[in-house]
Amino acid sequence: MPKTYLIALVILILILIAAGAAGFFIWRNLPVRQASNLAVPPPSAEVGVDGPQTPSVEEGGGELEILANQALDRKIPAGDAAKTKELKDLSLQLKSEPNYLQGWLQLGILRKFLEDYEGASLAWQYASAIRPADYVAFNNLGDLYHFYLKDFAKAEKYIKQAISVKPDFIPGYKNLFDLYALSYTEKSSQAVPILLEGIQKNQSDYYLKVVLASYYKDQGDKPNARKYYEEALKLNPPNKAAIEEELNNI
Repeated sequence: MPKTYLIALVILILILIAAGAAGFFIWRNLPVRQASNLAVPPPSAEVGVDGPQTPSVEEGGGELEILANQALDRKIPAGDAAKTKELKDLSLQLKSEPNYLQGWLQLGILRKFLEDYEGASLAWQYASAIRPADYVAFNNLGDLYHFYLKDFAKAEKYIKQAISVKPDFIPGYKNLFDLYALSYTEKSSQAVPILLEGIQKNQSDYYLKVVLASYYKDQGDKPNARKYYEEALKLNPPNKAAIEEELNNI
């Protein structure tokens, strides 16, 4: 991995720590009702949990009920005993509390942990159906289809939905950039435009400018690398010294 990508990764980690690491997969053991923070934003960050845009299961009709049953009636995978027990208990709970968003997010996390990727997808699809204005399930689906199920078209679809409902979701633009730059090679020409879109919609943020500068540096485009490193520095980033070092090495 190029040094510049490592620096960009460190910056992203700092951003996620500051934001409470919403939407990322860091395991914690918590009781069933107290859903873990794994890929779940704090309650204050949830979008549409109580608002009028949140459909009920009944409003979703038969298709939504079928999706719920598909997710909840799947075989419990073998594996870590504590995780399988939590999965069993949570599945039972969701049968009686089908609008419990964090429970569905956690169900997907447990399925993913136990390598039931199709089950994780079903859980997060259901979560996105009952909370279409919340970005977390979409982002989780994008990660799942990119790195685990290797369906890049679906990964693109879900990450785009995440940033559509949350245009200031900086990691979403980086995730889509990585998809285009690293995996979805037939769409590699869209890698730079998605970063530029993220920069335009988040003009006070420095991180995507550093990512773009690092990309240009690795491509040998020194003028553009300098341009975006300098623009990032104007925003007084916390890792200013590291960015200045990269700029000086161009």
